[in-house]
Amino acid sequence: MRRLRALAVALSAAVLFTLSPAASAADGPAVPPVVTTAEAGNPIADGWYADPDVAVYGDRYWVFPTTSRSYSEQTFLDAFSSTDLVNWTKHPRVLETANISWARYALWAPAPIQRNGRYYLYFAANDIQNNSQLGGIGVAVADRPEGPYRDAIGRPLIAQFHNGAQPIDQDVFIDDDGQAYMYYGGWSHANVVKLNPDMTSLGTFADGSTYREITPSGYTEGPQMFKRGGRYYLMWSEGGWTGPDYSVSYAIADSPTGPFTRLDSVLVQDAAVARGSGHNSVINVPGTDIWYIVYHRRPLSETDGNHRALAYDRMYFNEDGTIRPVTMKVQDDFADGNSLGWRTHGTGQWSVNGGAYGVGSATTALAVQDTAFSSLVQEADVRLTDAGSEAGLAFRVTRPGTGPDGYHGYYAALRPDGVVLSRVGDSRTQLAAAALDIGVGTTHRLKVEATGSTLKVYVDDMRTPRLQATDTTHTSGANGLRASRSAVFDNFSVRSNVFSLEASDQPNRFVRHEWSRGRIDPDITPFADMQWRVVPGLADPAAVSLESVNFPGHYLRHRFGEVWMDRATDDSLFRADATWRIRPGLADPALTSFESWNFPGEYLRHRDSLLWKETITNTPQNRANATFRMW
Repeated sequence: MRRLRALAVALSAAVLFTLSPAASAADGPAVPPVVTTAEAGNPIADGWYADPDVAVYGDRYWVFPTTSRSYSEQTFLDAFSSTDLVNWTKHPRVLETANISWARYALWAPAPIQRNGRYYLYFAANDIQNNSQLGGIGVAVADRPEGPYRDAIGRPLIAQFHNGAQPIDQDVFIDDDGQAYMYYGGWSHANVVKLNPDMTSLGTFADGSTYREITPSGYTEGPQMFKRGGRYYLMWSEGGWTGPDYSVSYAIADSPTGPFTRLDSVLVQDAAVARGSGHNSVINVPGTDIWYIVYHRRPLSETDGNHRALAYDRMYFNEDGTIRPVTMKVQDDFADGNSLGWRTHGTGQWSVNGGAYGVGSATTALAVQDTAFSSLVQEADVRLTDAGSEAGLAFRVTRPGTGPDGYHGYYAALRPDGVVLSRVGDSRTQLAAAALDIGVGTTHRLKVEATGSTLKVYVDDMRTPRLQATDTTHTSGANGLRASRSAVFDNFSVRSNVFSLEASDQPNRFVRHEWSRGRIDPDITPFADMQWRVVPGLADPAAVSLESVNFPGHYLRHRFGEVWMDRATDDSLFRADATWRIRPGLADPALTSFESWNFPGEYLRHRDSLLWKETITNTPQNRANATFRMW
């Protein structure tokens, strides 16, 4: 498996993640690269799907989703499997209503589990609205993970409303003692039941009851249970499934039956990436503490409620076991051999070959992601393949359907003799240019940073911009690739300019503000206290300033050696004190250090949990204290 380029989360350098030791097939699939998202691109599957649940069977990861169509067309379930979380094989129609005597439509939310050498798939059907209708939660069984699955009992396993819970959205969990539980429920009520060892009948609790309500505050539907560190995590969806407020929250308990008290949201819509993110499951890579959240989301331009796509992103835990909010990332290294999520315009024929995205013989060609970033960091590898080629990054794109030359936005492009930054609209206006020996057939890393009106372009050297311009014409839009003639692209990524800064020598401790004093701390509640917007330096736009996300207009600055978050003033000293130069990490050049703009040789560092601006002595500990990982 080729080494994948991870998202360049550090402004100073790209961070590469390496392969972990492989597990044997008996223990599970080989451990894939440790990544921050689906680096071969989200969505991970072609087509409209929702409500994914996951399993690890033998040497493969499995995803079982709802087929996201109108209710009358939801008569079958597909599955997808992968050995590496990169390349996915589709297994069509693993279960169909034709094989379920009582099911007619609305085949929803499959939940897979293996026991006693057999494979079980729990499902909901018919979307019953009251106890007089036929339907509810059923169970199918097969001898292979890919089926075909057959109805195990010839009737619903749960066919009635109990405690107000509609019998849908089931999830099955087997605890360490062998007891199996099923969590389910719609209509803002959640129940847990015990499954007997046969996995096709319900057991009872010690008090003789069968259905125990566990509804946490905010619950709508889609429960998901997993266990980590001896504690039980219940996740669920909130909001309306067709709305932008659809999201995932969670609770932690010491028992599989709760009580479950809502702690926080984990996954919410991102107006720059996708809406309606919810109904999730989680993958724990066997033998590791690596976790991914698998969920569905709706592309920004899609208005049909059923146009939902499968995605996954990395899920991180704090030292106390709480879950950090998940960031939906946008990357594509084309290692999966497809271009899912890309929309093309113009005369060129785009295709993926050899793990790269190319276009040939085009007068003009544009390929964009369905995104809407305003302030952003966008990167890609670019290789010109013709002496007359021009190719690069398109950003803040609107009206892409008018063609590769008719869209509105910006374009940073490589030519054989240099790099150019242009504004595109009714006409194309060059904003900046520089001579460089780009040539033909050589791959170059191209990056743009757009923050407000400040636009910067980097080529190969990610520390010093080759071009810089100021323009206020276009403020937000889609992100993508543009070429004339022919070119090849790889390792595309785009993200906002908001970062969290993790101490390199103290994992899970982040730069945050507390009563304005800057510090590093494992307690990141509220999450926004540890988020910083990287903007052009207040004293020098070639440097940076760190603006608080939850206190706009407040910046991380030093005064008398201490580092505080203060409101900006129209004062040259404040602007200088709040400006930093991005440097390769003093302890690790792949990470980041921040040098004071007005005190060269002094750096942002942590000491005794507080932040300081100090000269760093040439000792490993001091250099580590001044090095940060940018997430």
